[in-house]
Amino acid sequence: MLKTNCFFCKQTFQIDRSDPQYIKISKNPKASYVCKTCNRTMQKDAQTSTGLNPDTIDRYDRFLR
Repeated sequence: MLKTNCFFCKQTFQIDRSDPQYIKISKNPKASYVCKTCNRTMQKDAQTSTGLNPDTIDRYDRFLR
């Protein structure tokens, strides 16, 4: 388990190997971490401001998620 702070909300999180950013943080402890809540918020804001939805850009990508 690694202890890290979210770049945006500044909350402390303990991440394990199941977190997609675990390898990045373990290799470089000074790398920026973005929690799942902030990540979802940023994605929604980007979709709202651009009017683009990832499913309309690449319809096969949703099967890989």
